[in-house]
Amino acid sequence: MKKYIYILIIIVLAGILQAETSGEYGFQMLKISSGADGSAQAGVGAYTSSDAFAYFQNPSAALFNRGRKISIAQNYWIFDTKINSGSYSYSNGKSSFGAGYRYLDYGTIERRPDTGSLIGEYHPMDMVLSFNFGYRITPDHYAGVNLHALYEQIDSASALGAAFDLGYTFLTPIQNLKLNAAVKNLGKTSAMNEEVIELPISSELGLVYKSDFNFAVFSYEMKVIKHIDDDELRAIFGVKTEITKKLNLKLGYKYNYDVEGFTAGFGINLKKIAVDYAYVLFDAESEIDNVHVIGLTYKFE
Repeated sequence: MKKYIYILIIIVLAGILQAETSGEYGFQMLKISSGADGSAQAGVGAYTSSDAFAYFQNPSAALFNRGRKISIAQNYWIFDTKINSGSYSYSNGKSSFGAGYRYLDYGTIERRPDTGSLIGEYHPMDMVLSFNFGYRITPDHYAGVNLHALYEQIDSASALGAAFDLGYTFLTPIQNLKLNAAVKNLGKTSAMNEEVIELPISSELGLVYKSDFNFAVFSYEMKVIKHIDDDELRAIFGVKTEITKKLNLKLGYKYNYDVEGFTAGFGINLKKIAVDYAYVLFDAESEIDNVHVIGLTYKFE
């Protein structure tokens, strides 16, 4: 089994170093963080997540968040689009299961011919249904897989697809330090208007570290990402501070992104209920409004 894990890491590294842009890519929603907890940390934070979206970041991450929980999130995304997400996650530390959805609402778009006259409207949308399975292979090695069913509609044209993610986490000999890797969005779609939509495959490699002080607990995470539809190598950084059991603060930064940079947020835990908020900043010169993400989680145990 370890041999396959090492192969996964090699594939991730090869993808990071060699992936190049080619062709047209769709289903860009797959690249957007799900949930307010992760969004507040620039897209990381899965290993200390208070919500049920951890496995979207890495399929093996849910194994580190024991218990049963269900979450919903509303992402007021750019250009008046909205992303609604929901997820259920269960983990006993040795195995995990999750199921969730993501729905991207583009709003209503006017249909106009070359003359400019209004002849109607249409409502584009993306929908992803996901299932997660994770397993602790040994005390130090964790693996997981996500399965996705995809649907995209633009005007009268639509496309279906299927994809999967592979994730791995290694507990290093250094106390509280984890190494993680993932290959995401591997799959295929049907043609839309006789053109096949390529998926935004990504390779990711990250580190997670946790430190416990008398006054607070800090969790740090960094991740290097290479998307196949992007020639740039990018990185994201996140930190979470648990001031008390009821309150945590989060901060993130996206490095080498065109218009994205800092993110921030907070979480409130009230016994079985958790509320999270994220604020995602965009470059002022881009004229893109900053984004708000709100999440609500119920913990069964």
